[in-house]
Amino acid sequence: VAFCLLFSSGLAGAQSQTPHRSLDELVWITEEYAPYNYAQDGQVTGVAVDILVKIWERLGVNRTVADIQLLPWARGYRMALDQPGTCLFSTTVTDARRELFTFVEPIMDASISIIAPRDRGLEVADVAALAPYRIGVVREDIGDQLLQEEGFSGTYVRTDSARILIRMLRGERFDAAAYNERVANWVMVQEGIDPALYEPALVLREGYMGYACHKDTDPALIAQLQDALDALIADGTVAEITNRYLQ
Repeated sequence: VAFCLLFSSGLAGAQSQTPHRSLDELVWITEEYAPYNYAQDGQVTGVAVDILVKIWERLGVNRTVADIQLLPWARGYRMALDQPGTCLFSTTVTDARRELFTFVEPIMDASISIIAPRDRGLEVADVAALAPYRIGVVREDIGDQLLQEEGFSGTYVRTDSARILIRMLRGERFDAAAYNERVANWVMVQEGIDPALYEPALVLREGYMGYACHKDTDPALIAQLQDALDALIADGTVAEITNRYLQ
């Protein structure tokens, strides 16, 4: 994200290396990644935010959206890796990330693709075929990581936010972007860009999002969060929240 909004008094807790023994002590970090999570009228909102609030309500956690920090993705990602008691969302679940975080999942489906101008007619069968192209990514985002995992040998153009990524795609600063399709379309609409002018040239990963918590987070806390999410999925709350944002 090009800017940084801090919501909460939880920053001091994020800097602590002591174990977090209650749900009230966990530090929650998110980014601009609409419709999953984003800032609107001075506070965070979105599918994942609303689901998290419902989880808190179900568990009796004394937290509100004001306790969620909105940070640039790369910074939040590093904090969740380094600082016990920290959870980051929305985070695309991958095998590689399971080695780094403990997940509470799933929140919502996700499709990570190479997004290119439709009039370019870009056709590629795999990541190896992308070698001649310049690909834009958000630093440490799943698109960036998937290209690295697949051995992409072309040129990276790394940005700090979805808005910058989409603006540079429109300005032809690179040939295509590796990003979440739903988020890219959302940002295009916000930027006055017709999403129909762009298309997925290659799907990198079909999956889903989750809440990624520091690997040393107390398993008992993770279990409580997972049980609450499972219950919200079962009773239709998650579907209702998701449909409300995607209508």
